[in-house]
Amino acid sequence: MTAIEYVDRPPAGWFVLDVLRKGERKWDWCALMIDVDHDDLKHCWCKTAFLYVDPNEYRPHEGRIAREVWLLIPGKHRNKEAAWEALEDMLATRH
Repeated sequence: MTAIEYVDRPPAGWFVLDVLRKGERKWDWCALMIDVDHDDLKHCWCKTAFLYVDPNEYRPHEGRIAREVWLLIPGKHRNKEAAWEALEDMLATRH
């Protein structure tokens, strides 16, 4: 398996699963994004996003793959809430 790609701009039509610290640095944040709706994720194979699905409901169908990317959130953010706010601003200006 290859590593999940990092991107600077959010892909159109993708969904945010979570915001997490990027590596060891406490100020850098990124968002895990997927190309399927949250409800459909339980039916797709994926590298990391399956961790956000209840194990009792995870039943991936053969050939259904959810693509994933790490979206770099620009700026330095003190906590997860600040990173989420920056991400929401970033997604709002995307349209």
